[in-house]
Amino acid sequence: MGTNQTALQNSNEDEQNIIYFEDGILGFEEIKEYLLYHEDDSGIIWNLQAAQSDVPSFVAVDPYPLINDYSPVLSQSELDYFGETGTENLCVLVIAVIKPNLADSVVNLKAPIVIDVNSKKAKQIILENSDYPIRYKLFRDKE
Repeated sequence: MGTNQTALQNSNEDEQNIIYFEDGILGFEEIKEYLLYHEDDSGIIWNLQAAQSDVPSFVAVDPYPLINDYSPVLSQSELDYFGETGTENLCVLVIAVIKPNLADSVVNLKAPIVIDVNSKKAKQIILENSDYPIRYKLFRDKE
């Protein structure tokens, strides 16, 4: 699956994007609407914050520029959730945990956030049939 961050980034340049999670995010199932906006000009780092509150707030990352072989596969039922037959309108982000020592920072590759760039419908997908880790060190190559 490719990325579509550019389409998401350009879809609403002057406003923050509001995306809707029908099922919420793991641990925050009751919160359905989030603001999504990029934190850097390259579109790699994003902020995902509850629309009606300051919390929760997550750092989300475009995994593709950082992890060469990341290729999550969505099931047919997950594609059906978005009303899509393919992945061309879907954007994938992973939630990051940024540590005081940046070398210890990790991303969750096992449960990416998938967003339909047209409808702004989103879902955290758990990749059941994959070996992707929950805690993948972001700066692996720097060690």
